[in-house]
Amino acid sequence: MKRAMSFAVLGSIVTSWLATAPVLAQEVTFAYKFEPGTSERHRVKLNQEVSMGQMAVSNLADMEVTVKCVSAADGKYVMELTFDKADVAMTMGTSTTASPLGEQLRGQTISFTADASGGVSDVKPVGAFETWEMAQQLVEPVLQGWYPHLPDKAMAVGGEWKQMGVKETGAGGSETVTNAVFKFKAMKKEKARDVAVVEQSLDTTIGGTSASPMGVYNVRGSGKARASSCSTRPSRAS
Repeated sequence: MKRAMSFAVLGSIVTSWLATAPVLAQEVTFAYKFEPGTSERHRVKLNQEVSMGQMAVSNLADMEVTVKCVSAADGKYVMELTFDKADVAMTMGTSTTASPLGEQLRGQTISFTADASGGVSDVKPVGAFETWEMAQQLVEPVLQGWYPHLPDKAMAVGGEWKQMGVKETGAGGSETVTNAVFKFKAMKKEKARDVAVVEQSLDTTIGGTSASPMGVYNVRGSGKARASSCSTRPSRAS
């Protein structure tokens, strides 16, 4: 059984903690800094479009998650993501049907490692997760782009940086290539704190094949996304 699938992240606004330190009057050096024991809540919406012959099918997900920092060492942070809410549905033509995957995700926890520049690795379930093979194909691509990539040099407001040609292989074998452009939009005050606003624009293509319990998919397509990310607790080094 072979199908064609395209993947697009429709909207995901991620709020992150950043440590910022001034270099020159108008320049800032960014780095992620998470404190063990602290947590944040996020909402993520996804849309996967699958073509089966002449029929188009959309897999929709609306999730609310809590991300907690478990430990920190050598500039790397072990994080745990728990699904507080997960509604997954399939739309075929004019008919929409709820997927059991949503119920299976609720209450489950995923562990991953984040570094100071926003890289994510070592994505795996915490404890028993019977449907992980299926959930991994939905969750892992989201986590790989969870934090906006940070530049390796000081940036002034208005500055841009890029991360081009990032290749990833999904759990089922599909391959994605992502080009990302980031812009330091502004510094603002929020509850007496300095807040950095970073806009990210993503352009992703997907191809190859993907194996699943339902068969082998021929995968092709593309997706675009734009989001603004703000730090909630940046601190300026003295």
